[in-house]
Amino acid sequence: MPSVQNATQWVGPMILFLLMAVVGLELTPADFRRVASAPRAVIGGTLAQVALLPLLTWAVVAALAVPPVLAAGAIIVAIAPSAGITALLAALARANVALAVTLTALGSVLCVVTLPTIAALGLRLILGEAVAIDVPVAALIAQLALSLLLPIAIGMTARARWTEFVARNQVRIQRGVMIAIGGLIAAAVPFVDTSEMRTLSLTDVPHAIAAGVVWAAAAMGLGWCVALQLGLPADDRFTFLIAFTTRNVAVAAIVALSGLGRLELALFSGVHWITAYPLTAVAALVRRWRSRSSAR
Repeated sequence: MPSVQNATQWVGPMILFLLMAVVGLELTPADFRRVASAPRAVIGGTLAQVALLPLLTWAVVAALAVPPVLAAGAIIVAIAPSAGITALLAALARANVALAVTLTALGSVLCVVTLPTIAALGLRLILGEAVAIDVPVAALIAQLALSLLLPIAIGMTARARWTEFVARNQVRIQRGVMIAIGGLIAAAVPFVDTSEMRTLSLTDVPHAIAAGVVWAAAAMGLGWCVALQLGLPADDRFTFLIAFTTRNVAVAAIVALSGLGRLELALFSGVHWITAYPLTAVAALVRRWRSRSSAR
């Protein structure tokens, strides 16, 4: 049903745009000033993602003996910047949303340099291939602007203009966010294209899923430990946990398909989407539930 699939291509980004606008309703310029006044979190978090996540990924794929094609795809996913949904999950978990937005934006800018450099090295080590990798700069900038910066700016502007309305309806807005997330996931599941996964053997598929789960758990732990070493407060630590785990699978897939012309290198992007995203969302919901329970 091409018409239905074409519709879902528009519905997903539209819902994400609205959700990010809701995130913006919870932010003020003062939140970003606080982040700027303590650059340790931004600088340390960004450098740690660039330097440590590829090493972590190498350790995971080596320990689990992941097939080389999946291992190379995992490296590309690890080097990709954190996804826009990081800010949404930070808001859901009542963590530091401004820090999540800043880490995502800075990581997206830096990946123009870091992604081709580190990915080329990873592919040479894993596949024995020396390749030149082109990062889709225009697509990356457009995605960053349309799915993150613009809707958040709209939400912040709405909060500044209609402060009392936003304050009165804060609970309703938060409930609407959770309902929308559930609706987005439920609507997307029937249309997930798993045809690429059929290129793997039957034994490789569970292997890939297991690797995705282990990687996600390890990335969560790494983000938390890095924030702990930096002496950051609890909200920032959980923001690191999310940012380190939810990578931008769209960028990783575009690099694999357009930059390298290798469909098989995009396989781990799908694995990451069905493992790391749900696990991080569950962690965010648990933290939200705990914060509400402790506030009573």
